[in-house]
Amino acid sequence: MNKDKYSISSILLGIFFVVLVVYLGLTFEPRERKINSYYQVYLGGQKIGLIKSKDELYDLIDEEQKEIKNYYNVNKVYPPSGLEVKKVLTYKNNVITAKEVYNEIKDLDPFTIEGYEVSVTQDKNKKLKFYILNKEDLDVAVRNTITSFLSEEEYDAYLNNNQKAVKDDGMEITDVYFDQAVTIKKAYISTEKEIITDSDELSRYFLFSKTEITDTYKVKASDTIESIAEKNKLGVPDFLIANPSIRSEKALLAEGQEVNVAPINPVADIVVDSYQTETQIVKYESKTQLDKSLSATERFVKQKGSNGVSKVVFATHEVNGQIVNTKLVSEDVITPAVDEIIVVGAKNVVYVGNSTFWAWPTTKPYRISSYYGWRVHPIQHIQKFHTGVDITGTKSRDIYAIQDGTVESSSYSGSMGNYITIDHHNGYTSTYMHLKTKIAKVGQEVEKGEKIGIMGCTGSCTGTHLHLTIYKNGERINPLDLYK
Repeated sequence: MNKDKYSISSILLGIFFVVLVVYLGLTFEPRERKINSYYQVYLGGQKIGLIKSKDELYDLIDEEQKEIKNYYNVNKVYPPSGLEVKKVLTYKNNVITAKEVYNEIKDLDPFTIEGYEVSVTQDKNKKLKFYILNKEDLDVAVRNTITSFLSEEEYDAYLNNNQKAVKDDGMEITDVYFDQAVTIKKAYISTEKEIITDSDELSRYFLFSKTEITDTYKVKASDTIESIAEKNKLGVPDFLIANPSIRSEKALLAEGQEVNVAPINPVADIVVDSYQTETQIVKYESKTQLDKSLSATERFVKQKGSNGVSKVVFATHEVNGQIVNTKLVSEDVITPAVDEIIVVGAKNVVYVGNSTFWAWPTTKPYRISSYYGWRVHPIQHIQKFHTGVDITGTKSRDIYAIQDGTVESSSYSGSMGNYITIDHHNGYTSTYMHLKTKIAKVGQEVEKGEKIGIMGCTGSCTGTHLHLTIYKNGERINPLDLYK
């Protein structure tokens, strides 16, 4: 009995639970969970919070940053570069307001404005970046930089392809370009960075690598352009580039006038390739003939010298206004030079180291690509004193002794390349640098005008040339002083 009673009870209980489950399944309505579409705000990878509207935050930033708008004269201010706003779907509802986000980020990371990033690839390991507000300013600055080294007329004629054929003296430009890659792209720029806002400021930056020029000098009564340049370790050509309103090294300056003495340091090198035609006066050489039948006090002119005239054309490669390579293309001799011959008495006299007349160390015509004095070094790009004169553009590369003497040294150094030094036994020594070939040997006695080497580009140099350095009684002098 009991066993049957328990079985019936178990069956009834099971039926009850089944009916209950079926009932609940038919009548239960689950509670619906809403999925929200919000925006997750990050700053520097860290979560700031959820907001309902991305546009509301951006509009608030733009509205609040009136000071930035006024300072840069822009219409819109953008979020910091480290701010990310991502759309998310979430069951969460813990949103914060755009104002709360703004208050939290405003002092953590600077806001941005729309502008342009300019890059200059100075070498494979170094890239210079700077920022500008207006793309048009770059075009103006590039033009202003180029016309620091060329005249407006020359540059416009080149751009418009209407250069006149050069019959007399003048230049025909074949190419103008930056020696480094210059690129520009639109960017959102942090207001913490230096942003160049106008073309004049950008022009200064292109030419001097800085936007503010503080290197100025007030002209004194006794000053000349040459003396001001020397005082401030500038070459005269660099001084004229830095002061475009002063057209010539012979220009008169007013006492108290303020001039720019900042060294030229372009952010990208300006290269100008051209053919340059010039009429050269070919100076005659003075040669001495010793006559042992005459006393030392006797001398006479056996042949009167006269200068020649040649029209020459050079192919020239200039960087930042400096000639770094020149080749003679053609020479039209209009009038040949005639040497002066002077007979000097040598009876019972031994002449050692005559310093009256000096031979030119190369053939003629020639060009002087760099003078004695301060300049921007073409390789090191710093202000440096140039200890001699650089001579190039010759028909022959033969190098000659400028006076009788003894070869004191014939060697090589990393800066001078192959070089020869001659002691002239009269207080003067001369050094001939960057030679391709040295011919004269140490201890050799050489005569004025004797071939001692061949011009080259060894050591630290930018092109084939001769660097000539002169010492007088141990003091370095301007080599051209010997030929005045």
